[in-house]
Amino acid sequence: MSPGTRSPHRLVTHGLLGLGLAWACASSAAAQGERRFDELEGVEIEQHLEAELPLMALFEDEEGQALELGELFGDVPVILTLNYVDCPQLCSMQLSQLAEAMAAMDLSLGVDYRVITISIEPKDTPARLAEMRDRYVGDFLDLSRDGAIERDAAAATAGWSVLRGTREDIDRVAVTVGFGYRELPVKGGRTDYAHQATNILCSPGGVVSRYLPGVSADMSDTLRLSLIDAGEGKIGSLFENAFLYCFIYDSSTGQYTPAVWRLLRAAAALTVIAVASGIFFMKRGDAQRGPSEEGVPAANANEGEQRS
Repeated sequence: MSPGTRSPHRLVTHGLLGLGLAWACASSAAAQGERRFDELEGVEIEQHLEAELPLMALFEDEEGQALELGELFGDVPVILTLNYVDCPQLCSMQLSQLAEAMAAMDLSLGVDYRVITISIEPKDTPARLAEMRDRYVGDFLDLSRDGAIERDAAAATAGWSVLRGTREDIDRVAVTVGFGYRELPVKGGRTDYAHQATNILCSPGGVVSRYLPGVSADMSDTLRLSLIDAGEGKIGSLFENAFLYCFIYDSSTGQYTPAVWRLLRAAAALTVIAVASGIFFMKRGDAQRGPSEEGVPAANANEGEQRS
């Protein structure tokens, strides 16, 4: 074998080295992912079934009216969410999908149930809270019309309250329902928060009945049945779901990014690298063997035939 010829064993060795490099890159990506998830330490949702909401907590609604939380309870079950106006992505995803699920139900917002959204940002103004409410109530009404369901627009608007409060009163609710969040440093003076997303079903008396994922492809049936159970004072079981732990906050882009998509992209890239490396080394080996070496077996075979 000529000095420049690569044996199959050496090609295998190079292939293994290429795979080793790929695994090293994968380990590095995994380590970066772990560091990203460390950013969400303490940001989780603990399901506090049967917890009683602090109904004496003071808030201000989107009309600028001061009220106690308990004033919004008493007659119908409630869907409670915790969000904020300037959330880069996650809150709009949650509330848009909630409006979509509600539009597909035969229950009427403002009549059979109500929605309370509490902003975790004390600086959100009533005017901006009103814009937030009008946006998602509008989505709810439009989607209902698309489904040939007529809604009472006035009842729907009155049935979705968006509140702001002091940090103390916000945290009284958040701690009660197990909603973990924390402030994130963002350039430009804007405040952002690391948080997850969940829809919390509460009884008319303000008792936590069930947790549903904040982002779900189709939860209209589950939401409807959960509201009926909450209206009857029934307590559901723990929901086995990571909620939105597959989403992590990327402070460099100011967005919540699906970590799963990142991992899939990384895995695909590593696969391409490994395959490309294998093809490269195989072709390089074939080129270095050259046509003379490829013809040697045939020549030896002809020589054997002549001798026979």
